[in-house]
Parts: sequence; structure tokens; C-alpha cells
Amino acid sequence: MAKKKGAKKAIAITAAVLAVVIAAGAVCVYNFVPNVKKYKISVNKKDVIKTVYGWGTSACWWSQNVADEKTRDELSGLLFSKDGLALNIYRYNIGGGFDENERTSNPWRRAESFYVRNPETGEWEYDFTRDANAYAFLRKSLEYGCIDTVVLFANSPHYSFTESGLASGSFEENTCNLRKDCYDDFVDYFLTITEHFIADGIPVKFISPVNEPQWSWGGDWVGQEGCHYEPDEVIELMKLFAKGIEERGLDVKLMAPESGEVSALTDEYFERLTADETIKKNLGSLAYHSYWTDVYVKLKQALGEDVDTKYPDLRVDMTEWCEIPCWHDINDVASAVLMARVIANDTEQSHVDSWSNWVAVNQDGTADDGRNYCDGLICANDDFSEYSVCSRYNAMAHFSKFVPTGSKLLKVSENMSTLVTETDLSVTWENDPKRQKTFYRVSSAAFLTPDDKVVIVIVNEGDWRTVKLDVKGKHMTVVTTDDKQSLATTYDGKKLPSIEVPWNTITTVIID
Repeated sequence: MAKKKGAKKAIAITAAVLAVVIAAGAVCVYNFVPNVKKYKISVNKKDVIKTVYGWGTSACWWSQNVADEKTRDELSGLLFSKDGLALNIYRYNIGGGFDENERTSNPWRRAESFYVRNPETGEWEYDFTRDANAYAFLRKSLEYGCIDTVVLFANSPHYSFTESGLASGSFEENTCNLRKDCYDDFVDYFLTITEHFIADGIPVKFISPVNEPQWSWGGDWVGQEGCHYEPDEVIELMKLFAKGIEERGLDVKLMAPESGEVSALTDEYFERLTADETIKKNLGSLAYHSYWTDVYVKLKQALGEDVDTKYPDLRVDMTEWCEIPCWHDINDVASAVLMARVIANDTEQSHVDSWSNWVAVNQDGTADDGRNYCDGLICANDDFSEYSVCSRYNAMAHFSKFVPTGSKLLKVSENMSTLVTETDLSVTWENDPKRQKTFYRVSSAAFLTPDDKVVIVIVNEGDWRTVKLDVKGKHMTVVTTDDKQSLATTYDGKKLPSIEVPWNTITTVIID
């Protein structure tokens, strides 16, 4: 659950990663190759890594504000129809609720709950007429026929189960806010809501009760819903959820632990979740978020090698990402290029089974410098009377529109991940946007679609142009996004031996 978390990063870095990344203020070390003008991509349809289960986004905190039916139809179509992004994974937030004591003042950082106190009896009960706008948006999005996976996730337990009486974290940082005597209550509450969704025809495949457990969540920083859990607490809670799924006979799997980044305890979470037989039997996905690691390709490679070796029979899903800190205006093509690079690296290097960005829509907000920053695919004002499509929408489209679920991730030989010049090797990575520009990055990912087409997405952030395509095929289509055009078909004809890929460009090549 991204935004400026003010989170303490308890970074646990494996030996394989230490050779590449040196913690806190790390020097970023990359594969050194000359800054060349030509490169070759070799792809063989037989070099399959794994199946791709799709692309998604979250309806968290914004869909509850879409009250107008026409706006709902337009936005859901942009995201979940074949004419739009054709996203097939929908992440629905089971809100932790709030009362008059809630310290999170921004309504775009909290959510109404289905679990409410009856003012007449004083008893807690379920009211599934609540969160009506968000639920209506889900129902409308399902009508387009693209969604096959709904994930119910919680950023926090219901506020009535917490130590602080709030869904925005404990009064003390790095302290679990879920009361010990309410673990079973939280399980019962979440599974009861899950049963309701399933009975109403919602295709719920995964439930995710924990989100970014390692972050501090609470104290003086109460910007949004969140809850800290120590690793032992994550395991204890997941075991109770696993037992609850079995007892109720639910046809859902756990998605866990939605770790906040590639490192920072992710290895420990994965190992401990799969070591417990009850949890593992009910675990459908090892999930993590790709925050804070946008430039650390070696770290992502290490994750891919690790999960391929240790968890070959489990899905590994990247379930949240946005740019942190956000330096780009909503219309800046560089924001799309950055996001496309992250998707390419997470798929080709970390071998994720699916990729979802954080929120589909972010709250409009113009900074002092006049730029409107975003972490979503669409940007809207508070009442959705105005909205606009962000440049990042195009980044997602380069994958989701051309790589349907059921496609195969292919190995790319001589993969172009993070090419840099020699002088860049000494650059220290800090939160300085100017230093981003010193790197020459080119990334790619390749897929085989169910209709036997090879799709290659090439992301160029450097002064580097000619790409030789060592791929069998007779016909080729090229789709391009740059600072002058969005998702434009720039070539459609006989398969060419090479193409030009200018700087600051996303290029999708379809060969059949």
C-alpha cells in the first residue's frame, strides 16, 4: 500500500545481493557494457520460463468516490475492457473502517467497512449495502468479461479489533495493532465478507489479510490504513486463516505476505510461510511489492533465481508498485518509461507470474512547482467531476493489451537490462532525480501469446537506437509510445531484421 510511508526499512539482504547492493546510501553496481548504438535480441519460442497470469490494479480508496454512473462506466471501460487496458486482476480493499476518533483526515486514505455497530443494539453486525460505490464499480468492471481474478486484501484489520481503535496503525511505531484476543475475530470477519462476495458471484481467487507487515505503521505518522506485524505474528495469523479456509470449505487461496519490497524480510517471510504445512496447503501466491528497488536489477535477478529454485510450484506475484518518491508529472512520458522498465525487469528478471500497479486512480494534486504528480494510471479530483489519463496508463497498455493471461514468459538472450557507461559506476543512489538521468538503461521482456505470437517490449532510457531482432516470423507490428505519440502503430508489415528504438521510448513488437 504505497504512498509516503515514513516507514522503517529493516533491510535483510542475502549474500547474493550483497555482492551488488551495499545497504543505506548504497553504491549501485551494474553490468558494465559500452554505451552502444546497436544491440541484438534473440528469442526462441521453446525457451519458456513460466506462464503469465495477467495484469492488474487496485480499486483501493478511490472507487468509493465514484458516485456518477457515467463516470463509473467510462473509468471501468478504460481499465477493464478490451478496448481499454483489458486488465484481468482486480484488487478490492476490505476497508478497516473508521469512526469519529480516526486520525486519517484524507478520505482517499481510508475506507468504509461492511462491519458496523448497530446504534440501537450496540452490537457489531454486517451491512453489505455499505461501500456501495466501490462495490458498484467492481460489478460494472466485471461486465466487460476481462476480469478472471479478484483479490480481497486488507491494509488493516477492522478498527474495532485494534489496540489503538484505529485502522491507521498503533500509537507506537513497529508495533502490531491487531489485539491478541482479536486474531480469531479478524479471521472470522474477513472470511465472512469473502463468503458474501463469492455468494454474490464475484470471482474471488485470493484473499490477502496482511499488507506490508514490515513497515512501522502508526506512531505520529497516520497518513493511511496500515498495520505492522512481526514475522512471528504474520505466521500465526496466516495459520489461523489457513485453518479458517479449510473449516469453511472456501475455494480461495491465501496471497501472502504482500511484503513491502524485494528485500526487507521478504526471504524470511517466503521461507517461513512455505515451511508451515497448514499454511502452504492453502497458499496460492507468494506476493511482494516492488517499491524502493527500481534500479536494482541484480537484486531482482537474485529474487528470480531464488524463487525458481525454492518455490517452483508456487505463484510469485508482484502486487503493488508506484514511483516513490514521485518526480514526474502525470503527462511526462518519462514516468511511463520508468514504469515500463520496472514491469520489464520484474517479469524478465524476477519471473513474476502477474504484475499489478498500486492504484488505478490517484488523487489530483498540483504541487508548488505547477506539476501534477501521480502514482496511478488515471488522475481525478476529489468528486471525479474531472479526470485525465496519465502517461503511465500507456506503460501498462504496452503489456496488458498485447500479452493476455495464459501467455508464456520467454527467455531473452543477451537481455538488455540496465546498460550504463563506465563513469556511472561510481554514482551513489539517493533521492535525486538528476542522478537518474546519468544512467543509460535499456530493458526488455518477451512473451509467447496463446495465439503463437511473440511479443517483445523494449524500454529505452538511453542514447541507444538500433535493435536487431533474432526472432522467427513473417509479419511484424510495432507499437510506440514516446513524447509525441501514445500507443501508435508505427509499423505493420513484413518482418524486419531490425528496428530503431529512440531514447525515452516504449516499443512493443509483435511478430507472427
